[in-house]
Amino acid sequence: MAVPSVVFVCGRNAVRSPMAEGFWKARFGADCLARSCGVEPAAWPDGFMINVMEESGVDLSNFECRDLADTADDPVELVVCLAQDADPAASAFAEARGADYHLWAIPDPAAVEGRHEARLDAYRAARDDIKARISAFIPG
Repeated sequence: MAVPSVVFVCGRNAVRSPMAEGFWKARFGADCLARSCGVEPAAWPDGFMINVMEESGVDLSNFECRDLADTADDPVELVVCLAQDADPAASAFAEARGADYHLWAIPDPAAVEGRHEARLDAYRAARDDIKARISAFIPG
C-alpha cells in the first residue's frame, strides 16, 4: 500500500499539526512525504507540545513553524486539517491541489488555562487523539 504525501494544517503550526507530522513520520518512516503548516504560523513551536511528544518518543525539539505557502510546491495527495478555524484555508488548498481532504477538528490545547498539570493533560489528550487517528489510518 502506498502512503500518500500529506500536509497537516492547523492555525499556527505550533501544536496539533506538528504532532501529526511527527506521528505520521514515526509510523510510516522518516522518508515519507509529510509536512505540516499553519494558516498564521507562530514564531516558534509550543513548549508543552514538545514535552508531551517527547513522552511519546517523538523528538520535535528542532521543529520550525511553517506557513501554508511553504508547502505550495510540495507534492500532496492528502490534506488533513486539525483545526476547525483553519478549515476554509485548508480545504481550498486541498481543492486547488486536487488532494483528498479530511477535517479532524481537534480542540486546541493551547486554549486551556489553569494549573500546569491541567494544561499538560489537555496537550496529552490532543496528542493521544492525533496518534490514534494516524494509527488507524489505512493507506489506499
